[in-house]
Amino acid sequence: MNLIVICLDTFRADCLGALGRNPEVRTPNLDRLAAEGVVFENAFGEGQPTIEYRRALITGMRTFPWSCDYDTRGLWPNGHGWHKVSPAHDTLAEVLLEQGYVTGFFSDTYHMFKPTQNFTRGFCSYEFVRGQETDNYRTGPLSAIDVKKFIPPDLGPEEANGTLVQYLLNMQDRRGESDWTSAQVFEKAGRFLEDNRDNGPLFLWIDSFDPHEPWDPPRRFADMYDPDWSEAWEPIYGYFDRDERTAKRSRALYLGECTFVDELLGGLLGKVDKLGLREDTLIVVTSDHGTELGDHGVFGKGRHNCRYRHNNEILLLMRLPGGRAAGTRLPALVQNHDIMPTVLEMLGASRGEMDGCSLVPLIEGRVEKVRDLAVTGWGERASVRSLTHSYSVDFTSEELDEHLFDTDSDPGERRNIAAEEPGICRRHRGELESMLRQELPATLRDRIYRTTAPCRIWLESGEKRRQLGPKA
Repeated sequence: MNLIVICLDTFRADCLGALGRNPEVRTPNLDRLAAEGVVFENAFGEGQPTIEYRRALITGMRTFPWSCDYDTRGLWPNGHGWHKVSPAHDTLAEVLLEQGYVTGFFSDTYHMFKPTQNFTRGFCSYEFVRGQETDNYRTGPLSAIDVKKFIPPDLGPEEANGTLVQYLLNMQDRRGESDWTSAQVFEKAGRFLEDNRDNGPLFLWIDSFDPHEPWDPPRRFADMYDPDWSEAWEPIYGYFDRDERTAKRSRALYLGECTFVDELLGGLLGKVDKLGLREDTLIVVTSDHGTELGDHGVFGKGRHNCRYRHNNEILLLMRLPGGRAAGTRLPALVQNHDIMPTVLEMLGASRGEMDGCSLVPLIEGRVEKVRDLAVTGWGERASVRSLTHSYSVDFTSEELDEHLFDTDSDPGERRNIAAEEPGICRRHRGELESMLRQELPATLRDRIYRTTAPCRIWLESGEKRRQLGPKA
Protein backbone atom coordinates (compact mmCIF):
# COMPACT_ATOMS: atom_id res chain seq x y z
CA MET A 1 0.00 0.00 0.00
CA ASN A 2 1.27 3.47 -0.87
CA LEU A 3 1.03 6.37 1.57
CA ILE A 4 0.53 10.08 0.89
CA VAL A 5 0.50 12.48 3.85
CA ILE A 6 -0.48 16.10 3.17
CA CYS A 7 -0.06 18.77 5.86
CA LEU A 8 -1.62 22.21 5.29
CA ASP A 9 -0.26 24.85 7.66
CA THR A 10 -2.82 26.96 9.58
CA PHE A 11 -5.82 25.33 7.86
CA ARG A 12 -8.76 25.67 10.26
CA ALA A 13 -10.65 22.42 10.63
CA ASP A 14 -13.97 24.23 10.34
CA CYS A 15 -12.89 25.40 6.89
CA LEU A 16 -13.49 21.90 5.62
CA GLY A 17 -16.78 22.47 3.83
CA ALA A 18 -17.86 18.88 4.44
CA LEU A 19 -18.06 19.52 8.19
CA GLY A 20 -20.85 22.03 7.60
CA ARG A 21 -19.62 24.45 10.26
CA ASN A 22 -18.73 27.18 7.78
CA PRO A 23 -21.19 27.23 4.85
CA GLU A 24 -19.28 30.09 3.22
CA VAL A 25 -16.04 28.22 2.52
CA ARG A 26 -15.49 26.32 -0.75
CA THR A 27 -13.32 23.21 -0.58
CA PRO A 28 -14.79 20.82 -3.19
CA ASN A 29 -11.75 18.56 -3.42
CA LEU A 30 -11.32 18.15 0.31
CA ASP A 31 -15.08 17.57 0.54
CA ARG A 32 -14.83 14.79 -2.04
CA LEU A 33 -11.93 13.25 -0.16
CA ALA A 34 -13.95 13.43 3.05
CA ALA A 35 -16.94 11.75 1.41
CA GLU A 36 -14.67 8.95 0.21
CA GLY A 37 -12.91 8.51 3.54
CA VAL A 38 -12.93 9.01 7.29
CA VAL A 39 -13.34 12.42 8.95
CA PHE A 40 -12.21 12.90 12.56
CA GLU A 41 -14.52 15.52 14.02
CA ASN A 42 -12.60 16.13 17.26
CA ALA A 43 -8.92 16.10 16.33
CA PHE A 44 -6.44 18.29 18.22
CA GLY A 45 -2.73 18.94 18.18
CA GLU A 46 -0.73 17.66 21.13
CA GLY A 47 2.06 20.22 20.80
CA GLN A 48 1.85 23.34 18.67
CA PRO A 49 2.57 25.27 16.51
CA THR A 50 4.62 24.33 13.43
CA ILE A 51 7.68 22.37 14.47
CA GLU A 52 6.19 20.76 17.57
CA TYR A 53 3.23 19.46 15.58
CA ARG A 54 5.27 17.97 12.75
CA ARG A 55 7.75 16.31 15.06
CA ALA A 56 4.94 14.36 16.76
CA LEU A 57 3.33 13.71 13.37
CA ILE A 58 6.37 11.88 11.99
CA THR A 59 7.56 10.15 15.19
CA GLY A 60 4.34 9.23 17.01
CA MET A 61 5.94 10.65 20.17
CA ARG A 62 4.59 13.48 22.32
CA THR A 63 6.45 16.78 22.20
CA PHE A 64 4.64 18.30 25.19
CA PRO A 65 5.66 18.65 28.03
CA TRP A 66 8.62 20.58 26.67
CA SER A 67 11.79 18.95 27.92
CA CYS A 68 14.67 19.23 25.43
CA ASP A 69 17.44 21.83 25.48
CA TYR A 70 18.92 21.26 22.04
CA ASP A 71 20.85 24.07 20.43
CA THR A 72 18.35 26.12 18.43
CA ARG A 73 20.36 29.29 18.02
CA GLY A 74 19.66 30.81 14.63
CA LEU A 75 16.07 29.57 14.41
CA TRP A 76 13.08 31.87 14.36
CA PRO A 77 10.61 31.85 15.85
CA ASN A 78 12.28 30.03 18.72
CA GLY A 79 9.69 29.03 21.27
CA HIS A 80 9.02 26.21 23.69
CA GLY A 81 9.41 22.85 21.96
CA TRP A 82 10.78 24.43 18.78
CA HIS A 83 13.69 22.10 18.04
CA LYS A 84 14.92 19.22 15.90
CA VAL A 85 13.65 15.68 15.63
CA SER A 86 15.29 13.74 18.44
CA PRO A 87 18.04 11.33 17.39
CA ALA A 88 16.38 8.82 19.76
CA HIS A 89 13.17 8.71 17.70
CA ASP A 90 12.66 6.99 14.35
CA THR A 91 10.80 9.01 11.76
CA LEU A 92 7.99 7.67 9.62
CA ALA A 93 10.21 7.96 6.55
CA GLU A 94 13.02 6.01 8.20
CA VAL A 95 10.67 3.21 9.23
CA LEU A 96 9.10 2.91 5.78
CA LEU A 97 12.46 3.17 4.02
CA GLU A 98 13.55 0.06 5.92
CA GLN A 99 10.33 -1.63 4.75
CA GLY A 100 11.24 -1.08 1.10
CA TYR A 101 9.39 2.19 0.43
CA VAL A 102 10.71 4.87 -1.91
CA THR A 103 10.27 8.08 0.09
CA GLY A 104 9.80 11.67 -1.06
CA PHE A 105 9.25 14.98 0.73
CA PHE A 106 8.24 18.30 -0.88
CA SER A 107 7.57 21.45 1.07
CA ASP A 108 7.74 25.23 1.29
CA THR A 109 7.44 25.14 5.10
CA TYR A 110 10.86 26.66 5.54
CA HIS A 111 11.17 26.13 9.29
CA MET A 112 11.80 22.41 8.77
CA PHE A 113 14.86 23.10 6.62
CA LYS A 114 16.68 25.46 8.96
CA PRO A 115 19.98 24.30 10.46
CA THR A 116 19.78 21.44 13.02
CA GLN A 117 16.17 20.43 12.30
CA ASN A 118 16.54 16.86 10.84
CA PHE A 119 13.10 16.62 9.19
CA THR A 120 14.61 15.21 5.99
CA ARG A 121 15.82 12.02 7.65
CA GLY A 122 14.80 8.88 5.79
CA PHE A 123 13.86 10.49 2.48
CA CYS A 124 15.25 9.17 -0.80
CA SER A 125 14.51 12.57 -2.29
CA TYR A 126 13.30 15.87 -0.92
CA GLU A 127 12.93 19.39 -2.23
CA PHE A 128 12.64 22.67 -0.37
CA VAL A 129 10.71 25.32 -2.30
CA ARG A 130 12.11 28.65 -1.13
CA GLY A 131 10.44 31.94 -0.38
CA GLN A 132 7.68 31.74 2.23
CA GLU A 133 7.34 34.41 4.92
CA THR A 134 10.75 35.26 6.46
CA ASP A 135 12.71 32.57 4.63
CA ASN A 136 16.03 34.40 4.17
CA TYR A 137 16.07 33.64 0.46
CA ARG A 138 16.28 36.89 -1.55
CA THR A 139 17.71 40.31 -0.97
CA GLY A 140 17.97 42.98 -3.63
CA PRO A 141 17.35 46.73 -3.79
CA LEU A 142 14.49 47.69 -1.50
CA SER A 143 13.19 49.93 -4.25
CA ALA A 144 12.36 46.75 -6.18
CA ILE A 145 9.30 46.11 -4.02
CA ASP A 146 6.24 48.28 -3.47
CA VAL A 147 5.17 47.83 0.14
CA LYS A 148 2.47 50.51 -0.27
CA LYS A 149 0.34 47.88 -2.02
CA PHE A 150 0.17 45.94 1.25
CA ILE A 151 -0.10 48.54 4.03
CA PRO A 152 -2.89 51.06 4.80
CA PRO A 153 -2.72 54.18 2.63
CA ASP A 154 -2.19 56.49 5.61
CA LEU A 155 1.10 54.79 6.50
CA GLY A 156 4.48 55.43 4.94
CA PRO A 157 6.63 52.62 3.46
CA GLU A 158 8.98 52.83 6.44
CA GLU A 159 6.16 51.41 8.60
CA ALA A 160 6.23 48.09 6.75
CA ASN A 161 6.79 44.98 8.87
CA GLY A 162 10.08 43.17 8.28
CA THR A 163 8.24 39.91 7.59
CA LEU A 164 6.29 41.58 4.79
CA VAL A 165 9.49 43.08 3.34
CA GLN A 166 11.28 39.71 3.25
CA TYR A 167 8.25 38.01 1.70
CA LEU A 168 7.95 40.62 -1.06
CA LEU A 169 11.66 40.37 -1.80
CA ASN A 170 11.26 36.60 -2.10
CA MET A 171 8.30 36.97 -4.46
CA GLN A 172 9.95 39.47 -6.85
CA ASP A 173 9.89 37.13 -9.84
CA ARG A 174 6.41 35.69 -9.37
CA ARG A 175 4.23 36.13 -12.45
CA GLY A 176 1.49 33.50 -12.72
CA GLU A 177 -0.33 31.13 -10.39
CA SER A 178 2.16 28.35 -11.07
CA ASP A 179 4.86 30.53 -9.44
CA TRP A 180 3.19 30.47 -6.01
CA THR A 181 5.38 28.35 -3.75
CA SER A 182 2.48 26.10 -2.73
CA ALA A 183 1.72 25.46 -6.41
CA GLN A 184 5.34 24.45 -6.95
CA VAL A 185 5.18 22.06 -3.98
CA PHE A 186 2.19 20.20 -5.39
CA GLU A 187 3.66 20.20 -8.90
CA LYS A 188 6.93 18.67 -7.71
CA ALA A 189 5.05 16.13 -5.60
CA GLY A 190 3.09 15.10 -8.68
CA ARG A 191 6.34 14.61 -10.56
CA PHE A 192 7.54 12.31 -7.76
CA LEU A 193 4.43 10.18 -8.29
CA GLU A 194 5.09 10.01 -12.03
CA ASP A 195 8.74 9.09 -11.51
CA ASN A 196 8.05 6.41 -8.94
CA ARG A 197 4.74 4.87 -9.94
CA ASP A 198 6.59 1.65 -10.79
CA ASN A 199 9.06 1.84 -7.90
CA GLY A 200 6.44 1.33 -5.20
CA PRO A 201 5.45 1.06 -2.59
CA LEU A 202 5.94 4.79 -2.12
CA PHE A 203 5.61 7.28 0.71
CA LEU A 204 5.06 10.91 -0.25
CA TRP A 205 4.94 13.73 2.30
CA ILE A 206 3.60 17.05 1.02
CA ASP A 207 3.81 19.98 3.41
CA SER A 208 2.24 23.22 2.19
CA PHE A 209 2.89 26.41 4.15
CA ASP A 210 -0.34 27.88 2.78
CA PRO A 211 -2.80 28.93 4.09
CA HIS A 212 -0.34 30.34 6.65
CA GLU A 213 0.22 34.09 6.64
CA PRO A 214 0.88 36.09 4.55
CA TRP A 215 -2.64 35.48 3.27
CA ASP A 216 -1.75 36.10 -0.33
CA PRO A 217 -3.66 33.86 -2.76
CA PRO A 218 -4.06 34.69 -6.44
CA ARG A 219 -6.60 37.50 -6.37
CA ARG A 220 -9.43 35.54 -7.98
CA PHE A 221 -9.64 33.32 -4.92
CA ALA A 222 -10.01 36.23 -2.47
CA ASP A 223 -12.59 37.85 -4.76
CA MET A 224 -14.73 34.69 -4.50
CA TYR A 225 -15.45 35.76 -0.92
CA ASP A 226 -15.23 39.54 -1.30
CA PRO A 227 -15.89 40.69 -4.88
CA ASP A 228 -16.43 44.33 -3.92
CA TRP A 229 -12.93 45.12 -2.62
CA SER A 230 -11.66 48.08 -4.62
CA GLU A 231 -8.91 49.45 -2.40
CA ALA A 232 -5.42 49.96 -3.80
CA TRP A 233 -3.87 47.79 -1.07
CA GLU A 234 -4.32 44.23 0.23
CA PRO A 235 -4.02 43.34 3.96
CA ILE A 236 -2.05 40.14 3.31
CA TYR A 237 0.04 40.50 6.50
CA GLY A 238 -0.94 42.58 9.50
CA TYR A 239 -3.59 45.30 9.79
CA PHE A 240 -6.20 42.52 9.56
CA ASP A 241 -8.68 44.14 11.94
CA ARG A 242 -7.88 47.81 11.30
CA ASP A 243 -11.55 48.44 10.54
CA GLU A 244 -14.62 46.40 9.63
CA ARG A 245 -13.99 46.59 5.90
CA THR A 246 -10.37 45.49 6.22
CA ALA A 247 -11.40 42.66 8.52
CA LYS A 248 -13.83 41.39 5.89
CA ARG A 249 -11.11 41.48 3.24
CA SER A 250 -8.62 39.76 5.53
CA ARG A 251 -11.08 36.94 6.10
CA ALA A 252 -11.63 36.70 2.34
CA LEU A 253 -7.88 36.47 1.74
CA TYR A 254 -7.60 33.62 4.24
CA LEU A 255 -10.59 31.71 2.88
CA GLY A 256 -9.34 32.35 -0.64
CA GLU A 257 -6.00 30.80 0.27
CA CYS A 258 -7.84 27.75 1.66
CA THR A 259 -9.71 27.38 -1.63
CA PHE A 260 -6.49 27.88 -3.62
CA VAL A 261 -4.80 25.07 -1.70
CA ASP A 262 -7.89 22.92 -2.19
CA GLU A 263 -7.61 23.42 -5.95
CA LEU A 264 -3.94 22.41 -5.87
CA LEU A 265 -4.87 19.33 -3.85
CA GLY A 266 -7.49 18.49 -6.45
CA GLY A 267 -4.82 18.49 -9.13
CA LEU A 268 -2.75 16.03 -7.13
CA LEU A 269 -5.74 13.75 -6.52
CA GLY A 270 -6.38 13.78 -10.27
CA LYS A 271 -2.79 12.68 -10.85
CA VAL A 272 -3.19 9.84 -8.33
CA ASP A 273 -6.20 8.61 -10.31
CA LYS A 274 -4.56 9.10 -13.71
CA LEU A 275 -1.52 7.07 -12.66
CA GLY A 276 -3.71 4.23 -11.43
CA LEU A 277 -2.63 4.62 -7.80
CA ARG A 278 -6.03 5.26 -6.23
CA GLU A 279 -6.93 1.71 -5.22
CA ASP A 280 -3.71 1.00 -3.33
CA THR A 281 -2.93 4.38 -1.77
CA LEU A 282 -3.77 5.61 1.72
CA ILE A 283 -4.17 9.40 1.76
CA VAL A 284 -3.99 11.40 4.99
CA VAL A 285 -4.73 15.15 5.07
CA THR A 286 -4.06 17.15 8.20
CA SER A 287 -3.19 20.63 9.46
CA ASP A 288 -1.01 21.74 12.36
CA HIS A 289 -3.44 24.22 13.93
CA GLY A 290 -5.99 26.87 13.05
CA THR A 291 -6.07 30.63 13.38
CA GLU A 292 -8.42 33.38 14.49
CA LEU A 293 -10.54 35.29 12.02
CA GLY A 294 -12.00 37.83 14.40
CA ASP A 295 -13.74 35.10 16.43
CA HIS A 296 -12.69 36.65 19.74
CA GLY A 297 -11.70 40.05 18.47
CA VAL A 298 -8.36 38.83 17.12
CA PHE A 299 -6.92 37.90 13.73
CA GLY A 300 -4.04 35.47 13.44
CA LYS A 301 -2.69 33.10 16.05
CA GLY A 302 -0.60 33.33 19.18
CA ARG A 303 -2.28 35.77 21.52
CA HIS A 304 -4.81 33.23 22.73
CA ASN A 305 -2.61 30.19 22.10
CA CYS A 306 -4.64 27.05 22.69
CA ARG A 307 -7.42 28.73 24.65
CA TYR A 308 -9.99 28.26 21.87
CA ARG A 309 -10.95 25.36 19.67
CA HIS A 310 -10.36 27.15 16.39
CA ASN A 311 -6.68 27.57 17.34
CA ASN A 312 -5.68 24.07 18.43
CA GLU A 313 -8.19 21.94 16.51
CA ILE A 314 -6.63 20.22 13.49
CA LEU A 315 -7.96 19.02 10.17
CA LEU A 316 -7.69 15.23 9.94
CA LEU A 317 -9.17 12.97 7.30
CA MET A 318 -8.07 9.71 5.71
CA ARG A 319 -9.08 8.03 2.46
CA LEU A 320 -8.48 4.30 2.67
CA PRO A 321 -7.79 2.12 -0.37
CA GLY A 322 -10.72 0.32 -1.92
CA GLY A 323 -13.29 2.75 -0.53
CA ARG A 324 -13.12 1.21 2.94
CA ALA A 325 -14.97 3.16 5.65
CA ALA A 326 -16.11 5.76 3.10
CA GLY A 327 -18.30 8.47 4.60
CA THR A 328 -17.37 7.66 8.20
CA ARG A 329 -17.53 10.49 10.74
CA LEU A 330 -15.84 9.81 14.07
CA PRO A 331 -16.57 12.08 17.08
CA ALA A 332 -13.92 10.52 19.36
CA LEU A 333 -10.99 12.63 20.59
CA VAL A 334 -7.81 11.99 18.59
CA GLN A 335 -4.45 13.78 18.30
CA ASN A 336 -1.68 14.13 15.75
CA HIS A 337 0.74 11.70 17.40
CA ASP A 338 -1.89 9.03 16.67
CA ILE A 339 -1.30 9.35 12.92
CA MET A 340 2.01 7.48 12.68
CA PRO A 341 0.93 4.36 14.62
CA THR A 342 -2.32 4.34 12.63
CA VAL A 343 -0.75 4.42 9.18
CA LEU A 344 1.93 1.90 10.13
CA GLU A 345 -0.75 -0.56 11.25
CA MET A 346 -2.70 0.04 8.05
CA LEU A 347 0.43 -0.54 5.99
CA GLY A 348 1.33 -3.66 7.93
CA ALA A 349 4.69 -2.15 8.83
CA SER A 350 6.50 -3.14 11.98
CA ARG A 351 6.83 -0.44 14.60
CA GLY A 352 8.28 0.19 18.02
CA GLU A 353 6.65 1.76 21.04
CA MET A 354 5.04 5.16 20.50
CA ASP A 355 3.07 7.58 22.63
CA GLY A 356 0.29 7.81 20.08
CA CYS A 357 -2.59 5.33 19.72
CA SER A 358 -3.52 3.47 16.55
CA LEU A 359 -6.91 4.66 15.33
CA VAL A 360 -7.57 1.48 13.35
CA PRO A 361 -9.84 -0.04 16.05
CA LEU A 362 -11.79 3.25 16.07
CA ILE A 363 -12.14 3.29 12.29
CA GLU A 364 -13.24 -0.34 12.22
CA GLY A 365 -15.86 0.27 14.91
CA ARG A 366 -14.27 -2.05 17.48
CA VAL A 367 -13.96 0.74 20.06
CA GLU A 368 -15.75 4.03 20.61
CA LYS A 369 -12.77 5.97 21.89
CA VAL A 370 -8.99 5.77 22.28
CA ARG A 371 -8.66 8.45 24.97
CA ASP A 372 -10.82 10.43 27.37
CA LEU A 373 -8.88 13.68 27.07
CA ALA A 374 -6.86 15.61 24.52
CA VAL A 375 -3.95 17.50 26.10
CA THR A 376 -2.29 20.25 24.10
CA GLY A 377 0.69 22.48 24.82
CA TRP A 378 1.37 25.74 23.01
CA GLY A 379 4.12 27.94 24.39
CA GLU A 380 3.40 28.56 28.06
CA ARG A 381 -0.26 27.58 27.85
CA ALA A 382 -1.85 24.14 27.94
CA SER A 383 -5.32 22.81 27.20
CA VAL A 384 -7.12 19.77 28.62
CA ARG A 385 -10.17 18.95 26.54
CA SER A 386 -12.93 16.39 26.95
CA LEU A 387 -15.99 15.99 24.73
CA THR A 388 -17.96 18.27 27.08
CA HIS A 389 -15.48 20.81 28.43
CA SER A 390 -12.37 22.72 27.38
CA TYR A 391 -9.97 23.84 30.10
CA SER A 392 -6.86 25.93 29.51
CA VAL A 393 -4.27 27.46 31.79
CA ASP A 394 -1.02 29.40 31.76
CA PHE A 395 0.93 26.63 33.47
CA THR A 396 4.00 28.79 34.22
CA SER A 397 2.17 31.68 35.90
CA GLU A 398 1.17 32.13 39.54
CA GLU A 399 -2.09 33.67 38.29
CA LEU A 400 -2.79 30.60 36.08
CA ASP A 401 -5.38 32.55 34.00
CA GLU A 402 -7.73 29.57 33.87
CA HIS A 403 -10.44 29.34 31.23
CA LEU A 404 -13.19 26.74 31.17
CA PHE A 405 -15.89 26.37 28.53
CA ASP A 406 -18.91 24.09 28.41
CA THR A 407 -18.56 23.04 24.78
CA ASP A 408 -22.07 21.54 24.62
CA SER A 409 -23.96 24.70 25.58
CA ASP A 410 -21.27 27.13 24.36
CA PRO A 411 -19.62 25.68 21.21
CA GLY A 412 -18.23 29.12 20.33
CA GLU A 413 -16.34 29.13 23.66
CA ARG A 414 -17.37 32.64 24.61
CA ARG A 415 -18.36 32.35 28.29
CA ASN A 416 -15.58 31.51 30.72
CA ILE A 417 -17.15 29.48 33.56
CA ALA A 418 -13.93 28.73 35.46
CA ALA A 419 -15.08 30.69 38.52
CA GLU A 420 -18.44 28.88 38.50
CA GLU A 421 -16.99 25.38 38.18
CA PRO A 422 -13.93 25.15 40.43
CA GLY A 423 -14.32 21.38 40.73
CA ILE A 424 -13.98 20.79 36.99
CA CYS A 425 -11.01 23.17 36.86
CA ARG A 426 -9.38 21.39 39.78
CA ARG A 427 -9.84 18.00 38.12
CA HIS A 428 -8.40 19.09 34.78
CA ARG A 429 -5.58 21.00 36.48
CA GLY A 430 -4.73 17.82 38.37
CA GLU A 431 -4.67 15.83 35.13
CA LEU A 432 -2.25 18.34 33.66
CA GLU A 433 -0.10 18.29 36.79
CA SER A 434 0.09 14.50 36.56
CA MET A 435 1.44 14.81 33.03
CA LEU A 436 3.90 17.54 34.05
CA ARG A 437 4.82 15.62 37.23
CA GLN A 438 4.68 18.81 39.28
CA GLU A 439 2.12 21.20 40.70
CA LEU A 440 1.28 24.43 38.89
CA PRO A 441 2.89 26.82 38.28
CA ALA A 442 5.38 24.51 36.61
CA THR A 443 8.91 24.94 35.35
CA LEU A 444 9.86 22.76 32.39
CA ARG A 445 13.33 21.70 31.32
CA ASP A 446 13.73 23.36 27.97
CA ARG A 447 15.87 26.18 26.68
CA ILE A 448 15.08 29.01 24.29
CA TYR A 449 17.57 31.11 22.34
CA ARG A 450 15.76 34.36 21.61
CA THR A 451 16.29 35.44 18.02
CA THR A 452 14.42 36.85 15.05
CA ALA A 453 14.55 36.88 11.27
CA PRO A 454 17.72 38.45 9.79
CA CYS A 455 15.64 40.76 7.59
CA ARG A 456 13.94 42.25 10.63
CA ILE A 457 17.28 42.93 12.31
CA TRP A 458 18.71 44.48 9.15
CA LEU A 459 15.68 46.74 8.71
CA GLU A 460 15.96 48.22 12.18
CA SER A 461 17.91 51.05 10.62
CA GLY A 462 15.49 53.86 9.76
CA GLU A 463 17.70 54.83 6.85
CA LYS A 464 17.20 51.42 5.25
CA ARG A 465 13.44 51.61 5.77
CA ARG A 466 13.35 54.91 3.86
CA GLN A 467 14.61 53.05 0.80
CA LEU A 468 11.33 51.12 0.66
CA GLY A 469 9.15 52.30 -2.16
CA PRO A 470 7.77 51.55 -5.61
CA LYS A 471 9.99 50.62 -8.52
CA ALA A 472 11.51 53.53 -10.32
